[in-house]
Amino acid sequence: MASNAGLATPLDVEAVRQALRRLDLAVYAPLRDALADYVHFYGLDFEKTLPGVRHYAGWFDAYGYRLLGQVFMPPGIAAAKGTVFILHGYLDHSGLYGHIIRDSLTRGYAVFVYDLPGHGLSGGARMDIPDFSHYQFVLKEALAQYGSDLPWPFYGVGQSTGGAILMDYVLSERAAGKVPALQKVLLLAPLLRPAQWTRIRFGFWLIRHFQKAVPRIFRANSSDKDFLRFVQDEDPLQDRMVPMGWIGALRRWVHHMEQLPACDFPVLMVQGMRDETVEWPYNNRFVQRHFHVEHEVMLPEASHQLANERDDLRAPVHAALALMLASAPPAGA
Repeated sequence: MASNAGLATPLDVEAVRQALRRLDLAVYAPLRDALADYVHFYGLDFEKTLPGVRHYAGWFDAYGYRLLGQVFMPPGIAAAKGTVFILHGYLDHSGLYGHIIRDSLTRGYAVFVYDLPGHGLSGGARMDIPDFSHYQFVLKEALAQYGSDLPWPFYGVGQSTGGAILMDYVLSERAAGKVPALQKVLLLAPLLRPAQWTRIRFGFWLIRHFQKAVPRIFRANSSDKDFLRFVQDEDPLQDRMVPMGWIGALRRWVHHMEQLPACDFPVLMVQGMRDETVEWPYNNRFVQRHFHVEHEVMLPEASHQLANERDDLRAPVHAALALMLASAPPAGA
């Protein structure tokens, strides 16, 4: 998130929704009015700060959801080195991922990022999902709809639940005898089990028939105090409740993941050791057993929100991104 996010002028979310048109990469026009307000509010106005960048924003339909999708093309589109697909975490949205978007663009890569169902400007029940398989169907449809218009090779970056979706995608594709569309994946504090998993499972069983949702707790999951303040007090796309349905879907998904066979797909992983959001020791062992981990960094001072940690703690994230992208196949390979 850029430093100009959270300015005094509030964002008119409904005006942004009404201004969205279908995401069409064949038609480019600078974002104006409400959409220009959106990108400025979240610090995504890279068309102004990175000369030659083209930013496309609009909706696309996938598996019954109408989703906000954004594509950033680097200067000299024909010379783009590939595309980075960014999947955000639970309770997040794509407006918060400016650091990784900027870094990818400056390295010559296009970026595709979308708001998950129920998040940000996307449709669907707020912060809910009937089943985690919906995340897979959405990702596959996004790849199918826009993959031919984006420069190859493709890479994935997933924060928390975004990492969970990418892990599921790779393992499920490999289990079905298919080749994933992504070359490599960078996992940032990936979700498998959340912290206090046993307590969550028991609590879900106990109260699922009495409460439809529980209040969200805003944790200090980053050392960047400006980011924490912005998310809790200024971001109009944040929600205050966590549906019990999402927790139930998570319980079923954890069982599904633990049944999938291991593979040799290459991943990189960064994990904060002060992370109180996910059960990271268990999750990291899962990643190590199920993937070929090319690069792993443990950060003693970092928390969960690695994509939005303070600059020095976020530096290893960008180093891992650089390492992943440096391994791109040669042109024409």
